[in-house]
Amino acid sequence: MVEFKYSVVIPVYEKQENFETFYNSIDKILVNHSDVNFVIIDDGNSYDLNKIINKNTKNLSVINNSTNLGYGASIKKGVEYSKSQIIGIIDSDNTYDFEHLIKLLKKYEEFNCDLLIGKRVFKFKDNFFKVFFRKIINKLSSKIFNNEIKDINSGFRVFCKKDFEKDKDIYSDKFSLSSTQTLCTISRNKLIKYVDTNYMKRNGDSKINILKDPFRFLYLIFKIFLIFSPMKFFGKIGIFFIIISFIILFLSIIFLENILDLTFLILFISGINFIFFGLIAEIIKINGNKNI
Repeated sequence: MVEFKYSVVIPVYEKQENFETFYNSIDKILVNHSDVNFVIIDDGNSYDLNKIINKNTKNLSVINNSTNLGYGASIKKGVEYSKSQIIGIIDSDNTYDFEHLIKLLKKYEEFNCDLLIGKRVFKFKDNFFKVFFRKIINKLSSKIFNNEIKDINSGFRVFCKKDFEKDKDIYSDKFSLSSTQTLCTISRNKLIKYVDTNYMKRNGDSKINILKDPFRFLYLIFKIFLIFSPMKFFGKIGIFFIIISFIILFLSIIFLENILDLTFLILFISGINFIFFGLIAEIIKINGNKNI
């Protein structure tokens, strides 16, 4: 088996003409960077990628999914197959500068970080709701995780294989793998650096669903926060219930004839229970980390 210092994983689930445009734009780049292992994952496309790809490219491999497993599942498979420890990922929709990724890939060690993310600089006017949605998600996740997140789900990034594999069971098999990786990296107190990256209008329609995906992202954010910081999650809820219970008790003593002692007791005990849930979850997390 030939070992490479660098690998680039490219999941492909595109119309044939889109992939042909993408491959034609990168064909010479692949040949000029023989020290990079390029791994293309055919995620159940209806056409044969091998008929488009230059078969003389020795440093390129194609992995075929029998069905459309999803963006995240394809990247997981590509990372597992890759023959190096420094890995870059990029979308195949012609939105990112492929050569820019190669340059950052080879300079990754100079950045002295755990995850290098291409912060998208949009070269077109995007849909207002998508722009608003991205800003809200970035600000909300930054607030919850107490870390400035400049681009939570950019599909242009470089990382170490060993770090990726540590949390791969947590990563989604669908489009949100990149977001999950960002939050897991922060939760493990690892360093993320952002590099401005030109982002072009994609060929074809976006796979983002503006109605469903905001709720999926919210679920994702709270899921990762709960996995890595259960005491903070349950503890804050518990403190909230306890504060509300004392407010209700205080107001009922001053303004009502009957003291709402039962309401106070239910809320107070609920708050204590949430805090204990957090403690138990924290103990489970600590014991689980010892076994990693």
